[in-house]
Amino acid sequence: MTLVLRPLPWPLPQSPNPWRCWSLLDWDDPPLLVLLDRRDPATARQASLLAPLLSLAEHQRLQQLRRPDDRDRFLLGRGALRHCLGVLLDCDPAQLLLDVGPHGKPALRRGIGAGAAAVPQFNVAHAGDCILLALHPRRAVGVDVEQQRPGLNWPAIAARMMPDTWQTSLRPLSGTVQAEACLQAWCQLEAQLKARGWGLAGRGAAGGTHGSGPCWSIALPAGYAGAAALA
Repeated sequence: MTLVLRPLPWPLPQSPNPWRCWSLLDWDDPPLLVLLDRRDPATARQASLLAPLLSLAEHQRLQQLRRPDDRDRFLLGRGALRHCLGVLLDCDPAQLLLDVGPHGKPALRRGIGAGAAAVPQFNVAHAGDCILLALHPRRAVGVDVEQQRPGLNWPAIAARMMPDTWQTSLRPLSGTVQAEACLQAWCQLEAQLKARGWGLAGRGAAGGTHGSGPCWSIALPAGYAGAAALA
């Protein structure tokens, strides 16, 4: 992952137009990324504006979440996603219909909005105070963000969850360097699996069934790592 992607900050700027490059994205181009940082007061103020965009089912799911942080992340992530899709399709974001795949990946139902043959692909991830949206006009996309947590036994996690070739490249490292490299590799694995609509439970990652499409690291605030991938 040589290219590091820099996400657009939320709220999206009015000028220059953040969507100006959308129609120019080609098959192998990186996805458009949007970062919501809950520590930003401007992002926090968006919650009341985004809440009306959620569907009845999403509001019900929101109420089922027990922890305030989980409710906040879901509201901001799903509301911002609907806003972005509404802009791209030139339609009411509250009227968009989202389906859920067998492993929980949401997708836009076909036939919604103008140009229904070209349905935007997207994915959402969150950790701590960071929420990431990834959107692509032509290709299935996956995104992951993780918060650094000192003290995790990364060698054991790598041995259990990551492909053998990845373990080989991580094993010579040590200390903080190894922890950071393992976290970035974990984000890459998650993003590739999510791009293909898989969950970790059904990945078969150790057997080499992780994604083979392009993958990029993401520039994020200190203490976070992230990756985006295309299937």
